[in-house]
Amino acid sequence: MSLIRLIAASDDFLLEERLAAEVSSVCRELGGVEPEVVSDEATPESVAMELVSPSLFAAQRVLVVTDAREWLAAAAPPGIKAAKAAAPDIQPLVHVLGEGLPDGMALVMGAWCGRKPTGELVEAIEKAGTFDWIPLPPPPKPWEDAVLSSEQREVLEAVLVKAANDVTFSPGATRLLLERLGFAPRLLVQEVGKLAGAAGDGQVDEALVRQLTFPRERSVEVVRDAVLTRELEPLLDLVAAADSGAPINDWQGQRLDAGGFGAILFGLVTNLLLQMLYLRRAAAAADLEAEMEPKQTGRGGWYSRRFKNGIAPGLVARCKDDAPSPLLRPGGKPPTPFSLGALFSGAGRYTDAELTTALAEASKVETRIRQEPFPLEALTVWLSGFIGAGPR
Repeated sequence: MSLIRLIAASDDFLLEERLAAEVSSVCRELGGVEPEVVSDEATPESVAMELVSPSLFAAQRVLVVTDAREWLAAAAPPGIKAAKAAAPDIQPLVHVLGEGLPDGMALVMGAWCGRKPTGELVEAIEKAGTFDWIPLPPPPKPWEDAVLSSEQREVLEAVLVKAANDVTFSPGATRLLLERLGFAPRLLVQEVGKLAGAAGDGQVDEALVRQLTFPRERSVEVVRDAVLTRELEPLLDLVAAADSGAPINDWQGQRLDAGGFGAILFGLVTNLLLQMLYLRRAAAAADLEAEMEPKQTGRGGWYSRRFKNGIAPGLVARCKDDAPSPLLRPGGKPPTPFSLGALFSGAGRYTDAELTTALAEASKVETRIRQEPFPLEALTVWLSGFIGAGPR
């Protein structure tokens, strides 16, 4: 097994966790030696000298560089300023790695990067040892789903299981937590610990996650479900709360600026209207209008039996062919089958005429938003006009 390892991650928490595990593994392989963490002032040249210099006190050594990003061709993480100093000379370290480390010597390096690092040092490490890149998606925009690759999901599920100890999380609870906090593992661990404590010896289900982590009242999370199910009350409650100055939280539980809430709500609803109208037209073109009716989508097991593998693939293909569209922005990914199923079901609760009328009226609301900090009356009338008293 190689004794030269580089772990790079786009998240500092995941880097800390994985680097600690790798260091522990290498130390055990060398008989339980203590790792030597090099100083922040270390350079590629000084590390190279350490690697080829035998120690009089230890036959086996594990050198650890906790953050070698500035030695690599790597972007700084969001919010971190890149160093303005000249790039260090990596050639001495590249040469040593190319020659091979002495027996009993190991090197473990970490790097917190905005993107997967490249460059001559990375290439040297890949030839002489192993390089692992742990990416995470950026925080999703209000109109996007958080899309995780299978590798990202595997890493995050392992983080969740470790933080949960012996408490079981249902598939629905796991999915919701990863969708909403998969881009923030440190916060994910905090929330998992809170939920596990609340569950005691029981199971954490989706309902408990929504209750404790993403409270549906006073949170913009209610918007999507309320529009798709034609439930007016949650939206009016949200508008009234904002008008009274009550705190409104975003998807991560952070408080929204009161002055910008009206525009955020308007943007979320308008985008959903566009997506549903697009899906209705796509369903009509594919002769799926009958499948969109609530009497069909409301049947038990409709998603798993009919939509996931039967209808969704064709709609995803159409999204790609039509791009850009309300469901697929330039450079983006199509919605997941689960998200697409909710939109498809929601679109079946409206008619084309209702959606086009609501979108036509949206221009008046947008004008009021630009004139008033929070146009309570305009938003209320608009939402009531097309959502009505309840779902069809």
